[in-house]
Amino acid sequence: MSGLRRAFLTASAGRYVIMAINLASMLVMARLLTPGEYGVVTLASGIFAIAEATRAIGGGAYLIQRLALVAEDARTTFTVSLGVTLFLALLLGMIAEPLARATKTPELDAYIRVSLLSFVAGPIASIVAALLSREMAFGKIAIISVSIASVDALARVSLSLAGLGSMSFPWAGAISAGCGMVFSLFCWKDRSIFIPSLHQWRSVIRFGAFESTSVIIAQIGQFLPFLIVARFLDAQAVGLCQRTFMLCLVPERLILAGVAAVALPAFSKQVRAGADLKATYLRAIEFLTAAQWPPLILLIFLAGPIIRMLLGLQWEQAAPLTQTFAAALLFSIPLGLTYPVLVARGAIRLLPPIFAAQAIVSAVCLTLAAAHGLRAAALSTFFIVPFDSMLSVLVVKRLIGVRWIDLGLALRKSVAVAALCAIGPAVAMLATRNRPDMPLVVTMLSVASCAIGWLYGVWLTGHPLLHEIYRLTDMTWASPYARRAQRACHRTSG
Repeated sequence: MSGLRRAFLTASAGRYVIMAINLASMLVMARLLTPGEYGVVTLASGIFAIAEATRAIGGGAYLIQRLALVAEDARTTFTVSLGVTLFLALLLGMIAEPLARATKTPELDAYIRVSLLSFVAGPIASIVAALLSREMAFGKIAIISVSIASVDALARVSLSLAGLGSMSFPWAGAISAGCGMVFSLFCWKDRSIFIPSLHQWRSVIRFGAFESTSVIIAQIGQFLPFLIVARFLDAQAVGLCQRTFMLCLVPERLILAGVAAVALPAFSKQVRAGADLKATYLRAIEFLTAAQWPPLILLIFLAGPIIRMLLGLQWEQAAPLTQTFAAALLFSIPLGLTYPVLVARGAIRLLPPIFAAQAIVSAVCLTLAAAHGLRAAALSTFFIVPFDSMLSVLVVKRLIGVRWIDLGLALRKSVAVAALCAIGPAVAMLATRNRPDMPLVVTMLSVASCAIGWLYGVWLTGHPLLHEIYRLTDMTWASPYARRAQRACHRTSG
């Protein structure tokens, strides 16, 4: 367990740095681009997300879950991934102009063509990342990822300041992708993995077909809301939705950053060792909810002032949408764990029907709601998110034997912690009548009261996170850097 904890902390540290870099970049870019320009970026990002999902047919998850890995596995995975990538790049280059006409977004044509530069570079970095993940070498992964994020953010802001507008994103992506290839080749010295081979192609494609289909359907499900909003409303509405989703998903991506990197390798390792996943799954939910719910509560009560401070006055219209979606996300407890559990247990075939059902329900609900405006579309998430969560729980419940009472017991302490976190922000919102121009002092006091409520709730309920906090504190004080600092303090005081 100590190795798993160390891997989680290392992966989390890397993801935290990346999120900090992206957050700083976002704060600058939100003031340089208009909602309409962000609409173009959102549409293009959705197209490439589906393309990325398609080339997952030769993705790294196959290498991570293999019981016994041989050299031909890596070579075949790289060859298949490269072949699919080149085919998709050719296809996207051919349909770029028709897509721009169909969406009435002329800028989309050039955006797609420039983005192909970074897309083609993907197979090299992805196979190295998969092999490093299998070896639990999350320190090297963190170095590569932080370096790429730093280059991308710097290039994006610089190009935007130079007047490139939305085109700063694909050009920055091309620059960072080139750097990513160099960093990956530096961290993985075995060049033989790039020798073309189709020796294990049946095994790779058999696994990859399920994974790729699953991810394609999932990405289509995530992209459909923007297409539906664009169909019934306009590009500005798409930009507002994108900022809303981005803000509400920050808690998941920032606080739970290490889980995504560690979950699949860790679960796969436990399955290879014959361990039961039930206890690990429930403990993960217990940790995740206690960490994710408090930031969502802050967004529910303080969306207006948070958006004004982070994004600027031009994004104020996103405040009520953010409050609604953040409240709906309180019901998204197990979604981030469904994929690694199913893949680790060899049940990846269940992912396509799960994601298809979720995408269909989401599309139907949003289509019916968007016709009545953006606010109605946001309210539809109160049905979509709980449905997605319930479906995921039902599948995992049958697969690893989790009972409803087990889930309830795993959530009870997190519910109490969240309730204590909500007291301060709720009082502030009621006192200021939910004004977006809430005084900065009141906003800061609300955030502080939420943090105090979280700490008190974790201590009062004896939440398992308390033990991790103690353990992390002990590890910090026992580190060589801390001991060095203590000796320096003693010398100064003496």
